[in-house]
Amino acid sequence: MSEQKQKNITSVDVAKAAGVSRAAVSRTFSNNGYVSEETKQKVLKAADALGYRVNHLARSLNRQRSDLIGLVVADMDNPFRSQQVSDLSEAILAKNHRPLLIPTAKDRDSSKVVDMLLHYNVSGVIITSDTPPENIFQMCASSSVPVVLVNKQQTHESVDRVICDNRKGVELLVSAFSDANCKTLVVVSSMKDSFSIRSREQIFCELAAERGITTTTLYPETHCYQGGMSAAKMLASKSAVPEGVFCANDYLALGVLDGLKEQLEAKCVAQIKVAGFDDMQQSSWNSYQLTTVKQSTEAMAKQCVDLLLSRINDPSQTSRTRTLDVSLIKRKTL
Repeated sequence: MSEQKQKNITSVDVAKAAGVSRAAVSRTFSNNGYVSEETKQKVLKAADALGYRVNHLARSLNRQRSDLIGLVVADMDNPFRSQQVSDLSEAILAKNHRPLLIPTAKDRDSSKVVDMLLHYNVSGVIITSDTPPENIFQMCASSSVPVVLVNKQQTHESVDRVICDNRKGVELLVSAFSDANCKTLVVVSSMKDSFSIRSREQIFCELAAERGITTTTLYPETHCYQGGMSAAKMLASKSAVPEGVFCANDYLALGVLDGLKEQLEAKCVAQIKVAGFDDMQQSSWNSYQLTTVKQSTEAMAKQCVDLLLSRINDPSQTSRTRTLDVSLIKRKTL
C-alpha cells in the first residue's frame, strides 16, 4: 500500500508538505526560474520524505524535446572508449541533462538507432562510435536534432565535430623514435575502417619518411587487444625484429606488448621500442609502462557538450570543428 502511495506522489503533494507553491516545486526541479535557497531546501526535504521523483519522460511529452542527450557508441570493450563515455556522461549531467546510451554494432540496423533516439525526443546526439553509418547523423540532422561527432571525418553543414590533433601527436612520436635512433619501424594499423586509426597510420608513415626512417605497416583484422596479439605473431615471424613499433592506439599496443612477451625472449622484447596513442588508463600500469600520446577524454567531453548545448540554443550556426590538444607521455617502452 505504501509503495502505491509513493508512486502516486505528485508535485502538489510536495508543495503542500513544504508549505510552498506548486510553481516553486517546479522551479526547484527544473532549474528554470528563481527560487530562494530556503525554499529550495524545504522542497527537497519534503520530496525526499515523500519519496517524490520527477518523471522526466512524462514531462518531455509536453515539450518538443526532453533533457536527454543520446550517446551513440561502439567498441565498448575498449577501455579508452569506456572512459570517453564516462566523462561524456559526467559532462552531460553537470549541465542538468541526462545521457541516454545507445550501443551500436555492425549488424544493428542504423535506422533503429535513429528511431530509438527520436522516440525519446532527445535534445541532441553525440556520436563516438568508430564508423557510424552516415545516415545516422544525416537523419538526426534532418529531424532538427543537433549532433556532435567525435574523431570523425564526416562533415555536414549543421553537424559539429571534436577531433584529436592526430598530426601533432604523431609528430611527437616520430621525434621520440628518431631521438632513440630507430631507423626501421613497424606501424600496426587495422583492416577495420576507422578515421583515427587510418589518419595516424598515414601521417606516421609520411613524417617518418621525411626523417629517413623506413616503415612497414601491418594490418590485423581489428584495432583492439586481439588485433595487437595478432600483430605480435606477425612481428615474431619476421627474420629480423624491428627497432621500434608504433601502434595506432593503446589497445593495439598492449596486445602487441603481451604478444611479443609470449613469442620472443624477454631480452629481445626489451630492445624493441613501442609506442601507442590515446593514453588510456591501463597504459600506465607497471606491466606495460607504455609511451603514448595523451588526448584528454575530460576535455573532449566538455567541448562536445558545450558545442551541443550551443547548437540547441542556436540551430542556425554553421558547422564547427574543435581540435583537442595532445601531449607526449614518455614511459619505459620508449
